[in-house]
Order: sequence, then structure tokens, then C-alpha cells
Amino acid sequence: MVVLRSDILIAVGAHPDDVELGCGGTIKAATAAGKKVIAVYLTKGEESGNPNTRMCESKKALSILGVNDVFFGDFKDTEIPSSHDAIKFLEDFYDKYQPDTILTHTTHDTHQDHRQIAWLSLAAFRNVSKLLAYETPRATGQFSPNYFVEISDYIQFKWEALKCHLTQKSKRYLNYESMINLSSFRGSQVGLHAAEAYEVIRYVDK
Repeated sequence: MVVLRSDILIAVGAHPDDVELGCGGTIKAATAAGKKVIAVYLTKGEESGNPNTRMCESKKALSILGVNDVFFGDFKDTEIPSSHDAIKFLEDFYDKYQPDTILTHTTHDTHQDHRQIAWLSLAAFRNVSKLLAYETPRATGQFSPNYFVEISDYIQFKWEALKCHLTQKSKRYLNYESMINLSSFRGSQVGLHAAEAYEVIRYVDK
């Protein structure tokens, strides 16, 4: 197992709840260690509920994880483009905060927005030292993790964060069993009680 050593970390998601689902435990571990975490969503999730409500749910969830810097783009839910504007939107966060680590979507995902974020991240964060791709419930069998973060002490925080998404509570992947089973499975792969898994896109120690 390896651990994050970033001073500043940016977590990128397509929709409100993606970050919490994919790397909520890692985020809490980072903020508990004194790291600064910024959350960036490209959409407001309007295809799955009122966008203002969904943004509020994510802000509340992320506050539980120790994150106060939360940003939302104006890109259309389900239609995030492969465009200069989308790359520039993400690139501006890199330029402003100069993070050491980016957590983003994997290309191995059935949702088109998730895949698009993964490809956009390759361009926008081309100079970042550590670029890691997380899994969501829509990840395909091609998702092949080779980096794990222990979240044994932060499972309850992740669950409390996910419970904030009341507009999405009917979705099976937002129940406790789904979360705990995946965390337990990923932990068992590396001899831990619970973990979140990532694909390493780039990892440079300086």
C-alpha cells in the first residue's frame, strides 16, 4: 500500500455525488492529515434532480469530509463536451492551486460524462505529478486498480457524506451495503479492512 503525500489535492467529478462515491474516504483521509482538498464538478446534475438542491447536497456531503472549496461548472449534464472550454475550465484550477495530486474519473466507465472527464483530465492536468483515476458504480470490468488508499478509519464519514444525497437515495449504489462491500473488497485485495482503489495514470515523485 502507498499513501498520498500531496499538500493540495483536487478531486474532479462529472456530477454531484461522483467525488463522494469514488474517493470520499481518500478525501477524508487527506483532510484529516492536514491536506487542502478542492472539489470540482463540471455539471450541476440537473438530469437527476433540481440542480440547486443537488449542489447543496454535495456541499453538505463534502463539508463532512473536510472540504470547503467546492466548485460547479455550467456544462450540460449527460452532454459534457470534448472542447477547449471544458479543458480550460479544469486547467484554470490547476493553474490557480498548483495541486500535486488529481483524483478523476476512469476511462473505463459506462457513463459518457465520466469517460469524457477522464479524457479531459489527461489534457487539463498534463503537468500534474500524480494523476489517479477512481471507480464509480458505473466502472466497467476493464477498471484495473494498482493504487490503494486505506480508508478503514473513515468509512463512517464516507457513509454520512453519501447520506446527504437525499435526491438520489433510491439508487442502489448509494446504500450502505454497496459502499461497505466495495470498500471491503478493495481492502481485501491489499490486506486492509477497507480501501479505495485507483488506476495510476501518472505518478512522479519529486
